[in-house]
Amino acid sequence: MSSSKVLKELFELKEEYRKQLFVFTDTQKARYAELLNKRREIVSNYYKNGQVSTSSKLTTKPVKEEAK
Repeated sequence: MSSSKVLKELFELKEEYRKQLFVFTDTQKARYAELLNKRREIVSNYYKNGQVSTSSKLTTKPVKEEAK
């Protein structure tokens, strides 16, 4: 299952959750947990493969002290 399909289905389950007065049925709970784990797996693979943008290394220049 692709990342976009997982996200779409998670969003649909969240919408149903709101419409059902913030209560999941047992089957919805199981499906949500399954999709959430799948999403976490996909994102962890992105990190492993270097497909996630990270901040660049912060470099600071040393401050030169003035001679007295």
